[in-house]
Amino acid sequence: MANAIVTFKLRPESPDIEVDSIVEKAKKIATETGAKGNVAHEINPIAFGLKEIMILGMYEMKDDFNSESVANKMSEIEGVSEAEVANVDLAMG
Repeated sequence: MANAIVTFKLRPESPDIEVDSIVEKAKKIATETGAKGNVAHEINPIAFGLKEIMILGMYEMKDDFNSESVANKMSEIEGVSEAEVANVDLAMG
């Protein structure tokens, strides 16, 4: 089976939301849904104090894997207004 790096983009509801808590919960969801190895993250400023959180996980591309369902679970994290699949790249090796 091929592996892919799936990048999820999460947007907190406001600049006052604690992003570290969101990152930890999102990483836990990624691991529970099949991400292999370490799950990475990036926090990028958008505007007016808002930040976006990028969660990167390596998944085995099985027939039953659905990245949208993982994004939906991440969107249910308290303080997250929106979560989506930002990118899917095949992993080499």
